[in-house]
Amino acid sequence: MSFNRFIMEEQYKKVKGLGDRLELMKQQINWKPFIPLVKSVFYDDKKTGGRPHTNELVVVRSMLLQAWYNLSDPELEFQCHDRLSFRNFLGFPERIPDFSTIWRIRDRLEAEGIDTLIWAELQRQLDDKGFKVEKGTIQDAAFIESDLGKKRYCKEKKARKKGETVEYTDKQKKHMDRDGSFSVKHGQVHYGYKSHVKLDVDHHLIRCVEVTTASVHDSDIDLSKRDEVVYRDKGYTGKETKAKGNGSMKRGNLSIWEKLRNKRIAKKRAPGERPFSVIKRTFNGDRTFVKTLPRVRVKEMFKCFAFNLYQLVTLERKRMSVSYVDN
Repeated sequence: MSFNRFIMEEQYKKVKGLGDRLELMKQQINWKPFIPLVKSVFYDDKKTGGRPHTNELVVVRSMLLQAWYNLSDPELEFQCHDRLSFRNFLGFPERIPDFSTIWRIRDRLEAEGIDTLIWAELQRQLDDKGFKVEKGTIQDAAFIESDLGKKRYCKEKKARKKGETVEYTDKQKKHMDRDGSFSVKHGQVHYGYKSHVKLDVDHHLIRCVEVTTASVHDSDIDLSKRDEVVYRDKGYTGKETKAKGNGSMKRGNLSIWEKLRNKRIAKKRAPGERPFSVIKRTFNGDRTFVKTLPRVRVKEMFKCFAFNLYQLVTLERKRMSVSYVDN
């Protein structure tokens, strides 16, 4: 152990005593299976050459910190150097990756499909811990707001009326949102993307996530499996599902029995709002600052990963409180 690490660990003891949720979240899963997944996107073997790559666990944990605290890549680099709780969560590494490294690795994870393998490994561990889907699932969706660029949008709108086109430089194009779209809900205009999630009724853990542009209707995405019962709100009325049990609420001129059915389903699917609430209010993650659908998708996957760790701590605390009361 280096002298610097010894000093930081001694200083961290006070932070831990005050209550560090990051330390609790670090203990919830086995991190080792993620190492070969992340390692596969580095190009530094003896044949291809390249500089030594960043520690794989530091990469995964850095992206989770980014999701929990809604940090940009440069701000993530700064906070990892500045905060003891962040250093401890990363394992007190000798070297913190710079912001450009995090950006490039995230793009590689998405381009080579490793982000889906990371998510699959998390789900496998949740099942092994006993958090299997038994009573059904809940599907819902929420907007991810993106920056439209109002000045540019107004300029393009005026140009279209005149039958003209606006030309941009390559540098300007890099700062423009390429895949976002408009949607109107309850009279409010949204621009950006939409996150579709499925969580289990039993433990309220996210089991599946998909990201689309905002104009895609909630009901066009079906995340259910054939052996499940899925509960959904009125936005999914009339849409079929792969699930064996369609627990979608109905709308229109309903009979008394249909109204009572809606109430039962509403009670079942109410926890489906919690992930969006936590991500929006606790993680401040209702907006995105990346400009393409693939990049939004991988960042949303890590937000859902982060929520599941957050929820595992909540479940552990509930278990401990129940055990304390029983004793």
